[in-house]
Amino acid sequence: MKSRLLIAIIACALITPVNAFSLKDLKDNFDRSYKCNSGDQGCKNRERLKAAARVAAVAVAVTLITKMIIKHRSERIAKEEQVAEEYKAKNQSLPADPVATEYETQTLPGNVVAPGQEVIIQSDIVVVPGTRKKSALIEERIAIYDNEDNTKELKNFIKPVNEKTKTGGRYKNEFSFTLPEGLPQGVYPIKTELLLNGAVVDTADNDIQLVLQVDGFGNSQLVAMN
Repeated sequence: MKSRLLIAIIACALITPVNAFSLKDLKDNFDRSYKCNSGDQGCKNRERLKAAARVAAVAVAVTLITKMIIKHRSERIAKEEQVAEEYKAKNQSLPADPVATEYETQTLPGNVVAPGQEVIIQSDIVVVPGTRKKSALIEERIAIYDNEDNTKELKNFIKPVNEKTKTGGRYKNEFSFTLPEGLPQGVYPIKTELLLNGAVVDTADNDIQLVLQVDGFGNSQLVAMN
């Protein structure tokens, strides 16, 4: 029975997209059967079962983050005419084509978070209309990367900021999500891109540090991994 259960857990782990996550945190926990006496098959089976269960747990976490819901909210703070006047006060005339003059981001409530805590990536965007072309479709893209291999994208999401008006102005844009329980701790790079009429015009980095414990005072703590 134990052998069948072991095979089932390993099979489950293998068919789940674990390649998105590094298993560095579990490097010493995969298989400790080498610590068992050479003739103690029961001990070896138990240790292999534990190792397979740990791999399966990480595989489940990967599945959770790929299915994680990212919410979006956008609000216009100032109309096109206002930002146009502010631009002309400094530059005398408007540009020929729409231009993004400001793009600032911040992470709320901060860059250190725990599983189950909501994370908000908030952007302040200013786009000035052009004299030759006024239409300005503003979009923002968010991408979350692996905590070990920072080139490996785990999830991305792109949404229009001014889909209804397609005009310039000042906008506050927000992406919000909750990191699921079970994710390995570490720094997860989050990159955002500002797109104007389909072209990337600016980028920002919003890395977050995921921790697994919070002390009695509400302070986050890193957990030492063996």
